[in-house]
Parts: sequence; structure tokens; C-alpha cells
Amino acid sequence: SLKLVALLALALLLSCLALLNFSLGFLLGATLVPPAAAVRPGGNRLPLAVLLVLTTPGLSLFLAVLLERELLEAPAGLGEAWQRFLGALGQGLLQEHLHGA
Repeated sequence: SLKLVALLALALLLSCLALLNFSLGFLLGATLVPPAAAVRPGGNRLPLAVLLVLTTPGLSLFLAVLLERELLEAPAGLGEAWQRFLGALGQGLLQEHLHGA
């Protein structure tokens, strides 16, 4: 029953987010719903905990930064990728503050 409540809360969050920004709601839904639905109470929780951590939006953004640099054929080291990740977060915060986007 706790899993049901958690999935309903996630569905409510994603539906409200999709009304504001459909592409963000879709991407978060595509990355968060399958692992959240796969979690089962009891049993070995470590692999599912690792899966949930790997699908967090922050780590997804960090991996997207690494993938973007790889596709540009200019692979970035972890330090440069971290700086680009922080820059992307800073730009998002600036956009939200300036434009309310």
C-alpha cells in the first residue's frame, strides 16, 4: 500500500509538471517510473537502491553532459564534466530566477 501511495504521488507530480513543461515531465516520467515501479518490498534492496540512484534527475543530467561531449568527439574528463554540470545547474537557476521558467 505504501508503494501505491508513492506511485500515486509520483504520478501527481509528473502530471502537474507536464502541464507546465511537457518535455521535462515526459523525460522524468520515462526515467523515474520504471525503476519506481520495479521496487518491491522485502528481498535484496541494494540493486534496486542503486537503480533508483542511477535514475535521479541530477545523475541523468551529469550523464547527459558526458554523452554530449562524447557525441561532439571531444570527450571530457570527470572534472570538466562536473564543471559543465554545475554550469548547467547554474544556468537553470538563473533562467528560473530571471524569467520564472
